[in-house]
Amino acid sequence: MTRDDGEPGSSTFEAFLSLEVDRPGFISAWLRARQIPAFDVPLAGRRHVVVRFGSEAYDPRFRMKTLVAHHDRVPGTPGANDNSAACFQLMLFASRLAGLSIAHNVRIIFTDGEEAAGVAGIAGQGSYAVGSALRSRGEDLGDVYVLDCSGRGDTLVLSESGPGTTRNRALARGMEELRDRARGLARESAAGRWVSLPTPYSDNAGFLASAIPSQVVTVLPGEEATALLAALAEKGAAQDSSRAAALRDRVARNKKTESGPEAEGYPRTWALMHTAEDAADTLTASAFRLVAGFLDTLARSREPS
Repeated sequence: MTRDDGEPGSSTFEAFLSLEVDRPGFISAWLRARQIPAFDVPLAGRRHVVVRFGSEAYDPRFRMKTLVAHHDRVPGTPGANDNSAACFQLMLFASRLAGLSIAHNVRIIFTDGEEAAGVAGIAGQGSYAVGSALRSRGEDLGDVYVLDCSGRGDTLVLSESGPGTTRNRALARGMEELRDRARGLARESAAGRWVSLPTPYSDNAGFLASAIPSQVVTVLPGEEATALLAALAEKGAAQDSSRAAALRDRVARNKKTESGPEAEGYPRTWALMHTAEDAADTLTASAFRLVAGFLDTLARSREPS
């Protein structure tokens, strides 16, 4: 990976952060320049970009793997970690996949409208329309992994966010099976450097609303992950267990506390989301290496279909 291929601080990455850039057009052009099959998919007023390789990249005996990152950002913000880092991590991953001579069963989707959920509700989120369209066509999504805010830190985080008390038993079962497989990948690729935590919802909200299991993968600095774990344990041990539930809910909705974003273990990394401070200089090369290891391990996995 060269400095111009999308590392934090590279000219290519900085160009992607420009407030005027056509982000889906940028992604498509970057991929096509490297002979990676990328297709623009307009859907419900949104612009998505889909990468699907030739037939030789897919073996029906094994599970499909759908990798997702949203390319949109809160207007007026750089969106370096939310969610430019994940976009470039998947773009670089696509470039590595193009050089493989084995079937990897990976499809990549860069979604539009993730941030719309805060205004238009889950049905207005781009991933909801994508998931609904794929299900209606009988497409096999296999295991869906959503990358979000994955450019800062040294600890891989598997999100515990999920369907909650759903009556859809198939969705609940599929979610638990997906989490088990995600834990196995984390153990193999990031031994001693991963943790399961509640995280803010991302495109997984739209997929879950479409009855599609999906696993969010993110990254935090180790000290922030430890502080959040400690805060949850402290509140969970308190007599009033609703305090732990309240913290989990605040994390899921990325709602900062009035007394400051770091109060009660709230990660500073997530406090930077949706602000002008979400800039390239907050990102770390360690996060890119960590995510690359996870994705490369995923590409080699051979789960029966």
